[in-house]
Amino acid sequence: MNNHFLPVFSLDWIKRLEQLNTLEGDYGILAPFSCYDKLLDKIRNFDQPFLIDSGVFEKHNKSLYYQLNCEFKHEQWIRKFNLASENKLRKIIHNYLKRCNSFSPDFVFAPDIIGEPLISLYLARLSWDEYWKEHRNYHLIGVVQMGAILYNWKEKSVPSQDSFLPYYNSPKSYLSSLISEYKNIGYKYLALGGLLKLDKRKRTHLKFGLSVQELDNLLAWSRPDFVLGGLALSRLEVLKKHKVWADSAGWFWWNSCYEKRFKNRNVLQEIINFASHSSSIKQNSTFLL
Repeated sequence: MNNHFLPVFSLDWIKRLEQLNTLEGDYGILAPFSCYDKLLDKIRNFDQPFLIDSGVFEKHNKSLYYQLNCEFKHEQWIRKFNLASENKLRKIIHNYLKRCNSFSPDFVFAPDIIGEPLISLYLARLSWDEYWKEHRNYHLIGVVQMGAILYNWKEKSVPSQDSFLPYYNSPKSYLSSLISEYKNIGYKYLALGGLLKLDKRKRTHLKFGLSVQELDNLLAWSRPDFVLGGLALSRLEVLKKHKVWADSAGWFWWNSCYEKRFKNRNVLQEIINFASHSSSIKQNSTFLL
């Protein structure tokens, strides 16, 4: 995964996979583990890097990572969703990695929750423990949830003192420590997540929240291996500059509005051709046995 840019196409439908048959060159394929077995088997048969993720888990969706707790308090029952117990989380992660084993992907993303950087870090720790309980034929990628911090950070006035770091009390101060925690756990590969924002004006209801220059600045110091949801024509130069992999979000490439806009162009092939000018990515990673 090091030292090259690779476009990764996300899909969850076999008809979309068939469209990739006409492409020439190197690219990756990303699918959620919830896809049906036939699709995941067919992806594995492609001679391209294969990645699996755990799907999208937002903090307001009552996903498997939350459980309902009931408490009788102030003469009434209080019902609320809290993060599931550690035992339940470990069981979920165990089942997730076990299913991934069945399809021999090259890379698997550790589970994370959108908008929850610390809970995602906690899940990453549990995932790393489970990952090393047996031999795997794939690498585990840690997902650093950045979006909520970048977009919701409230700047505060800081006393002007030479002892403060230039980025004291800024998103970078928090994120630098967060990324270090993933590396301390042992993660060799890191992905940046949560960079998409809800936008009802968009057909996909999603929008990449950073400008090209802001993404360039972020990648310059965070130095990830993967940018989730970052693949777009306008960002190809900066992604290639920083030699990262990136996928499209919201099944963007398959959106009817997108297809209509570029009906006279084979945009997927254009992206692959753009990436091919970098060094070859044919699987030169040494996978665990």
